[in-house]
Amino acid sequence: MQAIGENTVLAQRYALTRKLASRSGDETDAEPGSSPREVWIATDSTLDREVTATVFPADFEYAEAALDSARRAAGVEDHHLPRVLDVGTENGTAYVISEALHGSESIAAMLQFDSLPAEEVRRLIGESASGLGSAAVRGLHHLQLTPHDIVCSPTGAVSVLGLPTDAALAGADDLPADEASRIDTLDLVRTLYAGLTGLWPGDRPVPGLRDVTRRADGELPAPSELVPGVPGDLDALCRTTLNADEGPRTPSELARQLAPWSSERVTASGRRPTGADERSGAALQSLPGGNRRPGKAPRDDRRVADSAQDATAEVPVGAIRAAVAADGDETTQLSAVDLKKARERTATPPVDPVDDYDPSFTELEPPVPGLGGDFEPDRKSSRLALVLIVLLVLVAMVFAAVGLRGIGRSSASSHPSTHAPAPSSSGAHARSSSAKPAPAPKLIPIAAISAYGVGGGQYTGYASLATDSSPDTYWRTFIYRTANFGGLTNGTGLLLNLGSTQAVKSLKITTTGGDSTIKFFLSDQIEAVSTRTPAATATGSGTQTVDLGGAKGKYLTIWVTSLSKQADGSFQERINDVKVYS
Repeated sequence: MQAIGENTVLAQRYALTRKLASRSGDETDAEPGSSPREVWIATDSTLDREVTATVFPADFEYAEAALDSARRAAGVEDHHLPRVLDVGTENGTAYVISEALHGSESIAAMLQFDSLPAEEVRRLIGESASGLGSAAVRGLHHLQLTPHDIVCSPTGAVSVLGLPTDAALAGADDLPADEASRIDTLDLVRTLYAGLTGLWPGDRPVPGLRDVTRRADGELPAPSELVPGVPGDLDALCRTTLNADEGPRTPSELARQLAPWSSERVTASGRRPTGADERSGAALQSLPGGNRRPGKAPRDDRRVADSAQDATAEVPVGAIRAAVAADGDETTQLSAVDLKKARERTATPPVDPVDDYDPSFTELEPPVPGLGGDFEPDRKSSRLALVLIVLLVLVAMVFAAVGLRGIGRSSASSHPSTHAPAPSSSGAHARSSSAKPAPAPKLIPIAAISAYGVGGGQYTGYASLATDSSPDTYWRTFIYRTANFGGLTNGTGLLLNLGSTQAVKSLKITTTGGDSTIKFFLSDQIEAVSTRTPAATATGSGTQTVDLGGAKGKYLTIWVTSLSKQADGSFQERINDVKVYS
């Protein structure tokens, strides 16, 4: 292999700029049989962008196998796997060029500070299992996975490194598919264990992580024995997989067990980090009546005063003052005295009795209509008023008579026969019933959504685009040559968590492309669709309303069994929007 260093140029295009990792093959932390290889950041002079270059000797025993594996990895379309951009050899050096992952941090690096939130670990491992499941469909397996190989970008995107070359360079890529999938699954669960506890449970040490101490009986302690707050399903998954040699056998099966997971990064508080202004108002928003945007003055001082005064029964005045001061809004810096004064200022004032009441004062009646009110009417004026009133009464009677005659004629014309049958009571009831508007469907909020199927689903990171109410975004499957997935699988789809058991009457789904066939399943547990009967099936394109007849369940599976044909002739399902109604 030619001497490799800064400014070395490969294929007259890729200039090496910074070394990221190096392994000589005889280092104490290297796997047995691992090859000398280096990973560099390089600059692609043709496209003026940064890439990642993995280089190793072209005459190494497994070099050709690694290059072949990288070529196959280039055909896997999954955003969890960095795209392979170029493969080749030059002057005794073999190289694999892949996209650069700017600012990404590995799970191993995150664990240098503390263990991770359980739901973030679920997300990281679930996304990784999805990617490895997609690769397994193409016959690719990692076989060398550690917490160093799973990285997370600043935006929360999860990627798995080393898939194109690590297994091949270790000479381990000729294992049977079921055995290789089990190895990857075990390594994923070991990484999940490390994420929950900060300790590595594997037999081989991992640089930068402390090994877990086994119990006296040789078994691994459950994560819940080491740290508090571990969800029961994750705890059981670690125990059954790592101690009892049970549990999921493939990454796809593991992803299904972990689903659904958050589509966004999860912090220790259970939510994504927000801006400083949101953090500063968090304390005030926790008080009754304080659910408002920071920095905004309340619209109704009396409402704020009432609710804040009620809050003082449970929250010390100092806490209220500190919370409001942190909010930075001077209009709401209320002490206990201020609250009392605010109530007094805003209270409706009582109606006081009139102190200067004069019992000799008598209120005059209003003047007679048609006459001025500034003089006392005489007899002649009274007579004139009486005549006017009589005339008005006569005119009213004439108009009433004309109106009644018109009603009689209208009735006679509408009923020419006196023996016409009266409408039946059932007909009247039918008209009355039809006049009542049908109740409007109630939208069911989606608690979580993830891709579901091959590899735990396809393009899991895009699943939330199917429920963002934007017609321009969509979740999509991989691209296939035929509508039946090229025979690689019998379906794929989305898994929606409705939060609790719901009676679903209908849903509205919008897709892009030609006709497709989609089946809908409801259940209270996450179950394989192959053993269940769908609540409904839809075949078509565009926006379709599907009647589910009130089927009940917490989990709604949208299962695509026949793909849409797109404008370019390829077959791919694109789901733009899903809305569920009760």
